[in-house]
Amino acid sequence: MGIAIALAIGLVAGFSGGMLGVGGGFIMIPGMVLLLGLEQHTAQGTALVVVIGTAIVGVITHYRQGTISVRTVAWVAPVAMVFSLVAAWLVGFIPEEWLRRIFGLLLLLTGAGMLWGKRG
Repeated sequence: MGIAIALAIGLVAGFSGGMLGVGGGFIMIPGMVLLLGLEQHTAQGTALVVVIGTAIVGVITHYRQGTISVRTVAWVAPVAMVFSLVAAWLVGFIPEEWLRRIFGLLLLLTGAGMLWGKRG
């Protein structure tokens, strides 16, 4: 049963990643915590490894379609990589329960912003 659930999580995360341009972590992390019983820290680390593969496929596809802003990548990527390293280190100090709450709140705020936010 665990393998079927893991495959279903991968299917939904991969499809949403390709369709919506997200890494799939918003599907994978809750799925692994709630359905597979993984600890929050482990689910987040696992999702990051999975995202490497889905990101590569997405990059190739979007590059072929001409939908990548190389200039934006040049500015955003180095900063994101540095702060990802800092955040990955800091998360080790946050208790699982709080990490889960922070993640859930971020999902809610992001969703609300996308539903009701205005573009400048």
